[in-house]
Amino acid sequence: MKSNKDKLVNIVGLSQYRGIPVRTLRTLASSRKIPFFKLGHRTLLFDPQKVDEALGRFEVKAVTGNETRADRTV
Repeated sequence: MKSNKDKLVNIVGLSQYRGIPVRTLRTLASSRKIPFFKLGHRTLLFDPQKVDEALGRFEVKAVTGNETRADRTV
């Protein structure tokens, strides 16, 4: 039996879970920035755990005051 971690959700459920507008999620899915399953012509299903991992790539790390410009990587 699958646990809640293994549950797939539709775009509305993912929107409620992550607090991201449906339109933004559709844009991210169509640009292949978040993983999804496409069932039929319209139905998209998402694995919330995989989406969290994909969105983690967009995290911008804070810069501390101790670094100089030369210390930062581009």
